[in-house]
Amino acid sequence: MLINQFVRPLLIQCFLLWALLVSPGGLAAPSVEISEDQDEVIEAVQQGRVQPYAALQLVVSRQLHGRIIKVELEEDDDQWVYELKLIDPENNIIKVKYDATSLTMIEIKGRHLENIIKVAE
Repeated sequence: MLINQFVRPLLIQCFLLWALLVSPGGLAAPSVEISEDQDEVIEAVQQGRVQPYAALQLVVSRQLHGRIIKVELEEDDDQWVYELKLIDPENNIIKVKYDATSLTMIEIKGRHLENIIKVAE
């Protein structure tokens, strides 16, 4: 039981790193920060309160030009939020927040947003 207490977090971190390393584009993986307890995050994903990172990647790739360079997952007042930093083709840093349950964009900030937002066809 004691081994499981130490091995499980390590396995979770390894899985997250593996998922990021095989991300679309094959470029360097973004840094990941999870400010909540890992067990709480796993439980939230299993219960559907947080969509997995892979689903977020698909949404971002459909909506925005640019590469994810940092990901944070936070829970505040029972709302889970993915906070991202992206770099656009002109090397501008863009900050984007997504509701982690619905993957709806909440906020986007940065310069030259017209270069990063994809136009729906």
